[in-house]
Amino acid sequence: MKLLSLIGILTLIFTPPACAEQSGADKGGKLILNATGEVTGTPDLARISAGVISEAENAKLALASNRKQMNDVFAALKAAGVKEKDIQTTGINVNPVYAPYRANSGNRQRITGYRVTNQVRATVRKLDGLGEAIDALVDSGANSIGGISFGLSRADEAQDEARKKAIKALLAKAELYAQNAGVQLGQILEMREQSYGGPRPEITMARMSMAADSAPTPVAAGQVSTRITVSATFEILPTR
Repeated sequence: MKLLSLIGILTLIFTPPACAEQSGADKGGKLILNATGEVTGTPDLARISAGVISEAENAKLALASNRKQMNDVFAALKAAGVKEKDIQTTGINVNPVYAPYRANSGNRQRITGYRVTNQVRATVRKLDGLGEAIDALVDSGANSIGGISFGLSRADEAQDEARKKAIKALLAKAELYAQNAGVQLGQILEMREQSYGGPRPEITMARMSMAADSAPTPVAAGQVSTRITVSATFEILPTR
């Protein structure tokens, strides 16, 4: 009798309850999706990278020559309507210039002079005068134009609009999956955002050519787009 009682107790302990026997479908799951929102618009500002490259027989002379030309560049930018807060130095470098390498020279390179490079980035907020600003830079002595990029002065508003579109597309996609899969969505367990570093060129960023006579350098701003990608993990509720 004692043995039979012990077996009965062990049977009760190791028998799983009926509520634990659920199928995989009854346990629910997760749905991971992403969607992108995009807004395009006409840029209302441009950023120009420009500077002066000067060379001389020694570093002091090269720097002195560069200093004079850069002062003229700053003056030209301000005369073109660029505010001081929108002009920023991005790099100053002083490097030696070496004579061409010769195989029988004992592997010793000879310094023939020094090169000074001074670069600035300027934000032009009136695009109708962008061509004139470029011409003024060249006329003042700028001999290095690194490029032009276009943007939006209200970039935050464009990003928020792209976020709204991304979330709307994400929820619509989730509902589409749920309806066609025959499941029910629960709450959002996790959400992440991926941006693309501000407005991106949609068409050619700029078209530049040498100024002819008194005509300013032609520049085409095109369109810029702002993209935001949102990913989310949705809870799938247990089926009944």
